Amino acid sequence: MNISDAKKIVSNYYLDLLNREPDDLGFDHYVNLLVHGKINSLQLQELFKSSLEFLDKHPSNIPNLIFLNDDVLPELNIVAMYRIKNVERWIEKSLEITSEICSKIVILDDGSTDNTVKICKQFSSVVKIHEQKNLPFDETRDKNLLLQMAMDCKPDYVLILDGDEIIMPGMKKILYEDLVYLHPNSDVFEFQVLTMVEQPNKFKINNPTTTYVHKFLFKVNTQKNLEYFSTKFPYNMHCSRIPDNFNKSNSVARSRIKILHYGYYNQQLRQEKYNLYTKMDPNATDFYNYEHIIHPKKFSIPDDFAYLPKGYYVEDI
Repeated sequence: MNISDAKKIVSNYYLDLLNREPDDLGFDHYVNLLVHGKINSLQLQELFKSSLEFLDKHPSNIPNLIFLNDDVLPELNIVAMYRIKNVERWIEKSLEITSEICSKIVILDDGSTDNTVKICKQFSSVVKIHEQKNLPFDETRDKNLLLQMAMDCKPDYVLILDGDEIIMPGMKKILYEDLVYLHPNSDVFEFQVLTMVEQPNKFKINNPTTTYVHKFLFKVNTQKNLEYFSTKFPYNMHCSRIPDNFNKSNSVARSRIKILHYGYYNQQLRQEKYNLYTKMDPNATDFYNYEHIIHPKKFSIPDDFAYLPKGYYVEDI
């Protein structure tokens, strides 16, 4: 491609996709990629659509592959860890999709009284389930035990999920491309969280009480003695996902993976979550005293929704 055509393409993508004039550094970088045949115009378009700037403005954008050969996937030992209780409605579909991505799954069940554990035992990818009953709530204690279970599997990466979270369908190749090709030097990966509400394909947007990006996955590398620390909240509530002593100097990348979160799916679940949190943390000053869970309109301006296309949500949830 000649330099004149490359400059026109890059300029148009900045204006059409990012709604701004190009910065010199980014402009020169993308032009060089096109001119030297490192990428074509369609791949460049997907690169723009995978940028943080674009994703923040378009939360419903569905990612596409950029580089990865459809027939070849590298061997990655990704181990998932779940801390769960009474999530029989979501856990089967969650484990189905996670099993497509992860070589092994370890689970800590904190006293489920429904069919959660029975469902988990049906998956060959679930290599260990720790069941505990009648213990006081302690998220830090549980996550440290889970982390050791995961590390015993000698993982390349560890993925941390809750039982009411489901990876968006069809994301395996996207994730592998993020890890191997787009961000090979990154050690922590953030995923976008979509708060699903009322309908299988409906999710909330423009809600300032919800953080839509969380750290879900980390590369093990040579780090040892990783652990979660006690929190400032009662019962060690709201423990972080990534171990607290993970090297914070390591680079963090935004994966294009999306997580479908069902913890606030309907009014009954929202009320139950609010009752639990306020019982455990009655003197809360953080998280809007948890009122945002049952009175979101007090904190959301506006309270808007978007809809996922067919194939990228769980229809029979």
